[in-house]
Amino acid sequence: MRLLKLITVVLFLSFFGLQPALAKKIPLGMLVEIKGKIEYSKKGKRWKKVRRNKFVYANYLVRVGANSSIKFLNQDTNETTLLTANSKVKFTKSGLEALEGSLGGTDAGGGLLAGLSKQFKKTQKYTTVRRAATKEGINLKLATNTISADFSELAWETAGADYAYRLHLGTKNRKTKTWTDSAVYEVASTSEAIVRTKINPVSKKLKYFVEVLDGSGTVVFTTKASNLKVLSGKNLAKFEQQKEEFQSLDQSGFLYAGLLKDNGLLVPALDQYEKFFAEFGDDEDINELRPFIIEVYSRLSLAKLKSAELKKYESAK
Repeated sequence: MRLLKLITVVLFLSFFGLQPALAKKIPLGMLVEIKGKIEYSKKGKRWKKVRRNKFVYANYLVRVGANSSIKFLNQDTNETTLLTANSKVKFTKSGLEALEGSLGGTDAGGGLLAGLSKQFKKTQKYTTVRRAATKEGINLKLATNTISADFSELAWETAGADYAYRLHLGTKNRKTKTWTDSAVYEVASTSEAIVRTKINPVSKKLKYFVEVLDGSGTVVFTTKASNLKVLSGKNLAKFEQQKEEFQSLDQSGFLYAGLLKDNGLLVPALDQYEKFFAEFGDDEDINELRPFIIEVYSRLSLAKLKSAELKKYESAK
């Protein structure tokens, strides 16, 4: 009996001790400012053309054609290194190794990949499959969300094509628990997986909740109230500055999606990630990035879409 308990403990510790090792690989950085013919390879046998900004991982190789160049943005040092024409470079954890030709100059990268390693590790927690008992009926949940003057759309998971919604914005008195509306929106039913609606600009933090209406207009379900934040002032100014920097260097949109997510702008972040995955779905490393969109699905309480994306992630590992 004691031996059985010991074996159980060892298996338990072994399983959870392996969790960090199960995390997907983290890129060393990103290839940016592509000019001319650029190719990459994982092992030096099969070469593929670099058509857009691309993350690269340890032991990848890149070769640069004649009259061509590309820059490597190092996520650890946040510096860019020029890879010059007629060169072949190996990417290692300790730095770049020129196998042919030579490396160009190094410049500051502006901190665009700052914290990327932590982001990759953080997103892993959203890939854990938790099997909960399936509840019958409507179980709609709302996310804590942030809006701005340019991004004023809210979204939640559909309760079904037969249901419409009533969105309430307002405040709740902590003592009396009474609710005061500041705005109410009627939202039509949809056959899409996500219900989306734009709201008028608001200047301060509010709460919001949603009533689900059946075909007769009767309220059949009411969500719990969630927080609605506003990106404004210095935070908005900082976001706008970073937005220009991210979009000027990363045309793929992946880093910009992360900027939106980190500022709580989850709906536009989702749009940007979905656009990225639709456009770059043929990239052989695309599954390494899937936890980022899974995180947004999770934070928006889009359970069905998260489940579908998790299946893609698990099947491609």
